Amino acid sequence: MSQDVYYNGEISVTPALTESDAKVVLAATNLEQTEETREFFAAIAASPEPDLPYHGGLLEISDDREFIFPEQDESRHGFRMWLRLLIEHYLAPRGYVLEGEVTWEGEDRDDSGTIFVKDNRVEAVDDLIFNAGPSWAPNHFADDHLKQAIRDLLDSADNTGCSPELTVVAATGLEAVRSRMPEF
Repeated sequence: MSQDVYYNGEISVTPALTESDAKVVLAATNLEQTEETREFFAAIAASPEPDLPYHGGLLEISDDREFIFPEQDESRHGFRMWLRLLIEHYLAPRGYVLEGEVTWEGEDRDDSGTIFVKDNRVEAVDDLIFNAGPSWAPNHFADDHLKQAIRDLLDSADNTGCSPELTVVAATGLEAVRSRMPEF
């Protein structure tokens, strides 16, 4: 049984798809075995990851062929995989560059996130849902590895020989905290 998912967003294609390339993309993503899609499916079959998404028909192309959209309204999972396969085996070799973001929201509460595409790199990031607790007892979120790195940094603090305003910490502890902090 497949779970429904709702997508929102768009992926730009530069330059705009040619009419013939747009037809191949749509035929391939609708799982149509044609003379034009044979090369695409053969490249996937010969790749280290020869799997196809379970579902076809998950994307649309704008009339000006400058954007790829996920299927509108209720859809199924597989859009990210189609993007990755199209970029790797068809679009990038023909000189196309894709960029954009598409969010998804599934039926389950924890099934949501964003598909990011930049310079033909595709990455899906799940949304993090965190219950911070009530206002009288907040539970501020921090990754367990980050918490440990901060504890180690604080444990390394030493003010021996320093003025009251200064404290020295271990460089390894400082680097551990830096490596775990997200870049803003």
